[in-house]
Amino acid sequence: MASAGTVDAQAVKGPDTVGTDTRGWDGAKRVNGRKRHWVTDTLGLLVVVLVTAGSVQDRDGGRRVLARAKTVMPSMVVVWADGGYAGKLVA
Repeated sequence: MASAGTVDAQAVKGPDTVGTDTRGWDGAKRVNGRKRHWVTDTLGLLVVVLVTAGSVQDRDGGRRVLARAKTVMPSMVVVWADGGYAGKLVA
């Protein structure tokens, strides 16, 4: 069981076949598509992934993906993040 990990997100362009209800504009990356948020352990192994519209802010998607990670890997007590996750995410 991992006790530490990382959280991050990546915006990816959505093709025309992706509905506009699941797609959004990420102004920071200048991409119209989806965003994947993930939590990995310190070895880089995937703990959980969440796919949202690209318009979802990193900190908002981070809050949701970390809540899921807590149920999957309750032993994880430290999570590192970059500047896109400013503020307090979880207690």
